[in-house]
Amino acid sequence: MHVNDGYVPQTPVEGVLHAFTRIGRRLKAKQPGDTLDQSAHLVLFVLRCNGALRLSDLANKMEIDASTASRHVRSLEQAGLVQRSVDPDDGRAFRVELTEQGTAEWEKNAKRRMALLTQAMEGWSEQDIRTFEGLMTRFADGVANLTDARDDKAWADKGWAAAARLNTEQNVESTR
Repeated sequence: MHVNDGYVPQTPVEGVLHAFTRIGRRLKAKQPGDTLDQSAHLVLFVLRCNGALRLSDLANKMEIDASTASRHVRSLEQAGLVQRSVDPDDGRAFRVELTEQGTAEWEKNAKRRMALLTQAMEGWSEQDIRTFEGLMTRFADGVANLTDARDDKAWADKGWAAAARLNTEQNVESTR
């Protein structure tokens, strides 16, 4: 049963939101054969992309609080997927890093998810896939720019709509 079968987006932007909701819900769910849930996959992904990180830096990159990051790390540490090591810059602190098992587990799960995406694009031309990747990257960058701007007090004072207009104006200016 699909709860949104009868829903018809009223605008293209609403259609994008609807599509992302449908995709996100499915990609967050464990897929057949997955051994990691979405939060574990994300921790390992961040460590895979960045190398060893202090817990506070890991939490910041994941956009979660330190106590939540700590719970995730503790669970993954017990599973042998991450380990703590002394921070070479500050012997009182520690860094979290992937173990060999953690790297292997992340790669195995990432391959499964890549296979799912590949199957979803079956029949697409190479050019369609390149165009889609370019547009998705551009869109992700736009969303990141807007949401990263929320740390700016001026944005908080003006509200979401003003921030969106400001970002759009800055993007237009940067392309001239």
